[in-house]
Amino acid sequence: MHDPKHQAEYNSCYNSFDPSFVDIMPKKIPNNLVSYEFASLDNLKDLSTFAGMSITTRIKDLEEYTELKKRFSENAKSINNSLDSCLVIIKTYGKLKDGGQGNVICDKPIPVPQNSIFVANDSTHLWERKKDVELIVLDFKYKDILNRRESKLRKDMPPGLSAGFSKGITLSKNDMTIQKWLIVW
Repeated sequence: MHDPKHQAEYNSCYNSFDPSFVDIMPKKIPNNLVSYEFASLDNLKDLSTFAGMSITTRIKDLEEYTELKKRFSENAKSINNSLDSCLVIIKTYGKLKDGGQGNVICDKPIPVPQNSIFVANDSTHLWERKKDVELIVLDFKYKDILNRRESKLRKDMPPGLSAGFSKGITLSKNDMTIQKWLIVW
C-alpha cells in the first residue's frame, strides 16, 4: 500500500493531462513499483521546463517481457536502442555526461525524456547513458500543446523542436523492468 498523500499527488498529476497522453500510465501507483516521478501539466504553465510522468515497475519473467515488447511495438512510431544517434534528449535536471542532447539534425529526430535512457551516477553527479535498454516511442510531436508565447518555450532546444510531447516505454531485460513515460516541454 502506498502513502495516500503520494497517491493523491500522483492522481492530481495524472488528471492534469489529456487522457490520450496518459493512457499507458496506471491510474494508481502499482505495488510492483521500482520508481516514479511526475510533474503536473500545471507546472509547465508556470515557466517550468517540462511536465510529465514516469513510472517504472518490475516485470515478473521473460514471457511477460516478450509480451509487453510485442504489444507496445504494434503501435510504435519508433523503436530504438538507448544508444541510437537520432534520439533527442529532453533534459529535465542535472548534467548529462558528454553533453548528450542527441543529434537534432537527423532526418527524423525522436524526442525522449532524460530519465528514459540516462541514470544518475551518485559519485560523479552526472547522468550517464544506459547501454542496454530498448525504447518504444508510441507518439511524439514537435508542437506547443499549450499555445504559449514564444518567450515561454525551451531555449535549450533548436528552433522547431522547442516545444512538444513524447510518450512511450523503456524496457530493460537486464533489470527486468518497464518504464512508462510521458514528457511535455
